Order: sequence, then C-alpha cells, then structure tokens
Amino acid sequence: MFDRVLRALAYCAGAVLLGLMALILFDVVMRYVLRLPFLGGFELTEMLMVLVVFLGLPYCAATGGHVAVDLFARILDRPRLRWILVPIHLAGAALLAVMAWQAVRYAAGSAARGEASQMLKIPDWPFQVVAAVSAAVFAAVLVVQARRALGRAPEGNTRR
Repeated sequence: MFDRVLRALAYCAGAVLLGLMALILFDVVMRYVLRLPFLGGFELTEMLMVLVVFLGLPYCAATGGHVAVDLFARILDRPRLRWILVPIHLAGAALLAVMAWQAVRYAAGSAARGEASQMLKIPDWPFQVVAAVSAAVFAAVLVVQARRALGRAPEGNTRR
C-alpha cells in the first residue's frame, strides 16, 4: 500500500512535469512567434517546479534514485557496522518531520495572511501544504528504511 502511494506521487510529479513542458512550449511560442508574452508563465513555472520536486522526492528516496556520495562505504560495509544506518535514517526522519511541521505552520500563516503570487494571484498555501505532506511521507520512507536496516541480518563469511 505504501509503495502504491509513493508511485502515485511520482506519477503525479511526472504529469506535472509534462504540464510544465507544455507551459514552457506555449510561453515560447507566444513570446517569440506571436510576440504576445504570457505574463504569468514565470510564476506558474515556479509553482509547478515545487510540485515536481516535492511530489517526486519520497519515491526517489524509497528507490535510491537520489545522488549519494559513499565516502565511507568501504568502512561501513562491514556486518558489525551496518547498525549505523539506523540512527542516520532516524535522524533524517526527525529532521524531515520537523520540516513538515514547520511547513504546515507556515502554510497556515500564509493562508491567514492571504499570500498569493504577484500576477496571477494564485494562493501560496496549497503548494506549501504539498511540501509539508511530501516531507512527512519522506520521513516515513526513512523510518521504513531504518526498520529494514535494523532487521537486516548480518552477513557471515561466505565462501567463494
């Protein structure tokens, strides 16, 4: 079930990315072919990029699709040191949970103040809520990864 939610979020991010591509194409055609610039294009691009990044982030983390630097891979790839992944994942989950909480608080304040984009007057708070929900789902992904790392049996000596 959790994997389906992550995949659905990633598909939504892909759909938004396709819409963003169409928006940019429309903006270019309007600006350079018809000489009628679409004045809200930049604002929409900014807002849609928020959706692309935050909707795709939990799935990317769950599948290991993000960029990672393994400076200590040789040292930590020993059966006795694999437990270190658990506090790392839990610390990341705690940080993302705080980020989600703060994003919800900020979105509530933004909605109360009536903050919106300059030209199109699109409210900011829905995009901030998406960021908060995504950070919370990302935190859940890290908790699941910590649980998997905790449950991983240490590898013994294997003969080759």
